Amino acid sequence: MTASFFIRESTDADAEFFLRVDEQTTWENPPPDVVRVMGREQLREKLLQTHALLLSSPGHIFFIAQKGNERAGLLWFGPRHNLITGEDEGWIYNVTVLPSYRRRGIAKKLLRHAEDYARKQGFSAIGLCVGTHNQNARRLYGSLNYQESNLLLRKPLATDTQTLSEDITNQTSP
Repeated sequence: MTASFFIRESTDADAEFFLRVDEQTTWENPPPDVVRVMGREQLREKLLQTHALLLSSPGHIFFIAQKGNERAGLLWFGPRHNLITGEDEGWIYNVTVLPSYRRRGIAKKLLRHAEDYARKQGFSAIGLCVGTHNQNARRLYGSLNYQESNLLLRKPLATDTQTLSEDITNQTSP
């Protein structure tokens, strides 16, 4: 199914592709409360700050799924310190396949490539974060034996007195 696709390390020529795809993926997959308060330009600004921070540390690499001269997807891999186990582990910061190439096994191929890379780098585990609403991705990760280990919970905080007052009323009502 993916025989005509290959995985390669990114080059400087892939920088624009990475930024465009990472921005689009982030725009399409944030928690609903984030979409309400952040515009596209603000998202781009925040992503550039995050990239600068993360990419200033060693060990980050991008893999590109390609067919002929066309890029079909990417995976961003890097190290992450697990605060619970105390060990460094491989981390998948983003895996995205362009919509026109989905359902062809490319994401699975990218993930397996990252797993092999992580083993060669000496990592004993690899992880990622996925939105609870992203059922397709969760099924994919489950099919590759990724297991839930923590659940990240998030609550937007009230910014005005009225909403804060409603929150308190709802908590104290029987």
